[in-house]
Amino acid sequence: MVEYKLDEKDFAILDALEKNAKQSVFQLAKKTGIPPTTIHNRIRKLKKDGVIEGYSIRLNHEKTGMNVCALVFVFLDNNKLEPSSKKGGLARQFAKYPNVDEVFETTGSMDIIVKVYGSNIRDITDFVLNKVREVSGVVKTETVITLSEIRK
Repeated sequence: MVEYKLDEKDFAILDALEKNAKQSVFQLAKKTGIPPTTIHNRIRKLKKDGVIEGYSIRLNHEKTGMNVCALVFVFLDNNKLEPSSKKGGLARQFAKYPNVDEVFETTGSMDIIVKVYGSNIRDITDFVLNKVREVSGVVKTETVITLSEIRK
């Protein structure tokens, strides 16, 4: 895999796009001070080189009714995992649930972190007990309810 070298202009463009991916090249130029043609060419190259993989939306979970956010720390016993359910497979499995926002494979004492949303604490509890803890090889979970979310 070739590492892409980003410069200050690339970071300025990416930062602006992360805040609002629907901005026009001209709006980006105004905010960054970079000429529109340069922005257009840079974005095209960033896409071609795989730095920009796509565009997505950012949900306001409170307005969807899914206003409880939890981080579920998952601890595994690799000796008890089925061959098809190794760490990466489990992370992908957890990511398929519609109320799961992000999943991270980690180093350290925990193996996986799942960021999950629910409309109430009961939703989170049901997810942990019926989806996560039921998996063979999961030996322990710790769940942290978030108090607030600060977005970049």
